[in-house]
Amino acid sequence: MLFVFRPVLAPLMAVMGSTIIAVVACDQPGMGLGILDPAPVQVQQLVPFNDQSWSAMQGDGWNYLRRSSSVDDDIVTDPSAPFVPRDVLRIVFTPDMARDSEPSVHWIPLPHARQVLATWWMKLSPNWTPSPAGGGKITFLWTSDGQGQVYSNVGGSKAPHRININTEWAPYGQRFWEPNRTMTPVAYDHWYRIDWYAKWESAAGARDGVIRWWVNGILNGEYSDVSFPSSAVGFEQFEFAPTLQLPPPATQFMYIGRTSISVPQQPELFSPSGKH
Repeated sequence: MLFVFRPVLAPLMAVMGSTIIAVVACDQPGMGLGILDPAPVQVQQLVPFNDQSWSAMQGDGWNYLRRSSSVDDDIVTDPSAPFVPRDVLRIVFTPDMARDSEPSVHWIPLPHARQVLATWWMKLSPNWTPSPAGGGKITFLWTSDGQGQVYSNVGGSKAPHRININTEWAPYGQRFWEPNRTMTPVAYDHWYRIDWYAKWESAAGARDGVIRWWVNGILNGEYSDVSFPSSAVGFEQFEFAPTLQLPPPATQFMYIGRTSISVPQQPELFSPSGKH
């Protein structure tokens, strides 16, 4: 039995067997799911690994590289952010980006974790232009030894979008896991909190791996029959590497707010450098 919870003013999440219950407390009337200064996740079996408030792009385990964008990402203050401090990471997409590329990557190594709970806030700029393939990839979890990856994604070629998950490893090759509980519509110029939980199979070939995700505290997707790479030992990296099929016609932004990651309690060896 695994319990996940936050103090008051933050989501309360309990993982019981194959069921996860999410309860959300609002901080002010009219702010909906606004959360003031969320505390790190406190977990039995999972423990807080990193809590990033985005006062800086690098440090506290996080790394940054500019890729195909011609402009560096930066840290800005967003008065509309439903959390404090209201510092946010602004990822810059420029028209001269390469096709099927990310403007930048922000990554943190993980301790070969076989369970990961990642939470972040996200907003797309009002002029966001999706591609025929969809609104763009968001975050990635990389498995050890290059055995594959799984990423969160802004699904749909036009707004309102949805959040879905794509596994890229055997036996799937590539498979999108679509919302099967509720589909929360994702629009532009609005903040959304995304919680994403992934749990490895109990044994190779057991097909009892778990993928679940919530948008604004509402369970959108829940799968408990997922296969994971049999030769990998866990996840070794989490990253923001938002990828677009086509470069945008004008400069646009993805804003990332408070980000937290929790992993199993037992210590595991990992490479401090990670991928990039």
